[in-house]
Amino acid sequence: MLNTVVLMGRFTEEPNIKSLDSDKKVMKFCLAVERSQANKKEERKTDFIDCIAWEKTAEFISKYFEKGDAIIVEGRIETRQYEDKQGNKRKSIYVLVNNVNFCALKKGENNQSQENPQKSRENNSNNWLNDEDLPF
Repeated sequence: MLNTVVLMGRFTEEPNIKSLDSDKKVMKFCLAVERSQANKKEERKTDFIDCIAWEKTAEFISKYFEKGDAIIVEGRIETRQYEDKQGNKRKSIYVLVNNVNFCALKKGENNQSQENPQKSRENNSNNWLNDEDLPF
C-alpha cells in the first residue's frame, strides 16, 4: 500500500504552534492549493487542504513561514472519525506532514540575490569577515 502526498500551496492564515498538556508541540494549518488546469480557458480552482505537523516540523514552520507564504509539504493522508456535539458522526480528512520545503521567496524579499548571486555573496561576506579575522 502507498499513501504519500506532496502539495505546494500557500498558508491561508498565520501558522500557530500549540503545546499540548504532554509538552508535545502541534500545528494545524490550511493550505490553498491550485488545481492544474486541463484547459487554459477554465477559471482556476483552489482546494483548501487541512494539514497537521508535530514537534520539530511544527517548530520549523512556525519559525520560517507566515500567512501567504508558499510551501511544499510531504506527508500522508489520514482520516479521523468522531461525533460532534449534536451526536452526528463526522469524518475529518487531513495531511499528516512529515517534511516541508521552501519553494519561493518570502513576501517582501527583493530579488537582488536572484539577479546577481555572486555580487550578493560578496556583499554579505564583507559584513561579517575582515582580512584581520583570517587565520592565513
